[in-house]
Amino acid sequence: MEVTLSSQLLSLGISALVGLALAVVYDVFRVTRILFRTGKIAMYVQDILYGIAAAFITFLLALAVNSGEIRFYIIGGELIGMAVYFLTLGRITVRIAKWIHRICVKIALWFKRHISEPIKGFYEKKKTAIAQKNAENKKRKKNSERNIENVGLSMMCYRLRKANKTCLGERQERGRMGKLL
Repeated sequence: MEVTLSSQLLSLGISALVGLALAVVYDVFRVTRILFRTGKIAMYVQDILYGIAAAFITFLLALAVNSGEIRFYIIGGELIGMAVYFLTLGRITVRIAKWIHRICVKIALWFKRHISEPIKGFYEKKKTAIAQKNAENKKRKKNSERNIENVGLSMMCYRLRKANKTCLGERQERGRMGKLL
């Protein structure tokens, strides 16, 4: 098969378009890294997946254009397409992504200051008020139990006095019973 200059230029143009498309796909990863602040591990995984996909697409391009023969001008055309994209639209895309990120951060901070924090403050006030009420109720309950014990003890002393017996407190009775056992 004869390789003519026109077929090589056509292959170079097609590979430049494929390189441009690969750059757009990589830019999607760049924008997600800007907007979502992915970690290093996620970045490495994305780069490895992108590299595998780009190698596979380059292989398919070589199959379609040169019957599987990899020529340097195909790889050069992809690099030219990527360079053209990154030096023109890529810069604009990153600027727009950073601008969108700044706006989203400002909206999130406004939401936090004006909506989330007042609700949280209201919730904290209610929580402390409920805790104070519960503590007061516990105190009242404890005091009322003491009063009931005292009333029961005084009734017992009243009965024992009528029977001319000595009046021992409930705790003293328990102490004596414990010593006897």
